[in-house]
Amino acid sequence: MSGSPETPEPYVSKIDRRTALAWVGVVGAAIAGGAGVVVYGPKMGGDTVTRGYGTDPKLTKPEKAPWSRIMTHGQLQTAAILADYILPANATAPSASSLGVPDFIDEWVSAPYPDQVKDRPVIMNGLNALSVKVLKTGAADRATALAALPASQDEATHAFWKRFRRLTIGAYYTTEAGFKDVGYIGNVQRTSDPGPSDEVKAHLEQAFQKLGL
Repeated sequence: MSGSPETPEPYVSKIDRRTALAWVGVVGAAIAGGAGVVVYGPKMGGDTVTRGYGTDPKLTKPEKAPWSRIMTHGQLQTAAILADYILPANATAPSASSLGVPDFIDEWVSAPYPDQVKDRPVIMNGLNALSVKVLKTGAADRATALAALPASQDEATHAFWKRFRRLTIGAYYTTEAGFKDVGYIGNVQRTSDPGPSDEVKAHLEQAFQKLGL
């Protein structure tokens, strides 16, 4: 039975451990760099293996993931609702939960790396605090609670929302569906080069004249 506005359809895991672990790596790199274009999934490569704390897991064997996911079922459901509130499905793009963003969040807070360990209590406590509001209230009350999050003056809630939103958006736009949504086509060979537009040419001409060129 499908979900309704009163009872959201339960979230079911969408991605395997290998994909989720790779996603943690590329999203972490993108967020740390402030910007960048990376893709998780099939385009990720490499089988470099090192051991010890803070090192990369062996992604070719997802069943051998070096840590367990720690989010509860309720936290995962809450994460799915919040992620879809931030990035719902539309006519041209899928929702955040349909791409597996809640699985990514689960992997992120479960990982033992310094940035993830720092985020863990922020995300976990935030999900716990909001679970009743988003899972056990009617659609109208839930919508009101979600709409109030961005402007929340509660320090813990504000910190949670800011980080959760950034992780959700960062994850979504490192996927091919996210690229498509913003019109990014990557390194695609072109059959012709139309050259600069007339507007660009006029701007360059003005700049050259000012420089006496």
